[in-house]
Amino acid sequence: MTTDLVPTIDFSPAKAHLSDVVTGVFHQHQPILVSRHHGKEQVILVRVDDLLAMLPSDPFDVEVVYDPSSVAVAVSDLGLMGVGDTLDLAIDDLLVEMRSYVRRFFADPLRYFAAGQGARAGRLLAFALASDDAQRRILLVADEPSAEVGQDLHFA
Repeated sequence: MTTDLVPTIDFSPAKAHLSDVVTGVFHQHQPILVSRHHGKEQVILVRVDDLLAMLPSDPFDVEVVYDPSSVAVAVSDLGLMGVGDTLDLAIDDLLVEMRSYVRRFFADPLRYFAAGQGARAGRLLAFALASDDAQRRILLVADEPSAEVGQDLHFA
């Protein structure tokens, strides 16, 4: 990895001057690569709002099923579903499920990466760092039903 393209600091000086490092990252919007063990371990410090601008912000692929008595919304590729009497209530339920999934993902990311689900991390991190309103927008669904009344949702 070419590290001279992004400002880099060794771990010990970064730790000793953490306040100054964070001030530079925050006020100058300058990401800083923190390196230790001769570059074998690296992390990057980035402002949260800058990171959000870098992460994918496209909505999840949400499917909607209208039933005579309820509405179901699902993010099939995550195996998550919300149900409610109205579309808004179903999305509220799906938000609860999404937040729970994201908490589990970031509490034990090694499990998800080992299972080949690491590619989800960027979109899930964008969701996790978003405001409540932005999280709802990320789960936006079209006004028209994407599934017929009573059509079953199938998860892979």
